[in-house]
Amino acid sequence: MNKLAQLRNIIASLDETLVKAFCGRSLFKVNEEMYNELKRPLSITETATLFGAASTIAGRAHILRPLYVNTLLPALCEPGADEDRRKCIAADANCMNALVQRLNLSVHVASLKLEEIPESLRVPLQNRDPAQMEEAITNHAVEAEVIKRILDMTREQHASAGLPQKISRLYESWIIPISRKIQVHDLLAKHRP
Repeated sequence: MNKLAQLRNIIASLDETLVKAFCGRSLFKVNEEMYNELKRPLSITETATLFGAASTIAGRAHILRPLYVNTLLPALCEPGADEDRRKCIAADANCMNALVQRLNLSVHVASLKLEEIPESLRVPLQNRDPAQMEEAITNHAVEAEVIKRILDMTREQHASAGLPQKISRLYESWIIPISRKIQVHDLLAKHRP
């Protein structure tokens, strides 16, 4: 559990990088025509499963890209297109890199939990029930701290009005849930009863 606390500190630093990337990307429009080749995104559960199964950073980024483009960008940026798309592409690359790094830690959290299985996970692991497992790993107090930290970090970036709420909603509805589901996938995939 001490290792888990240390990992939470690393996650906080990666959240800072991700928030800065989101703030930078919010300065540009969605530029949806740049991403016409992307199909409908997978659900959060499907994305988490594929993310957990991917063995490389590039593979994980590829899996996250449709969800990033179809879900995150419209929630973060104004519609339309920018004249200079190069800056937008660079901002997207920063966001994707920060996002993949942040979600990669979900895999490490799962591994640490398997090293010393907490009592709360024993029955869900035996039952191999993803919903029960997700409920067991959900820590509402920690998640509330994360949201507060995200709001503070975004305000420190001198973000435009409304951006702190946009980014915190992305965390609440997308980043935290997918992080939990990645953990569930890894816990179930790696645990051998």
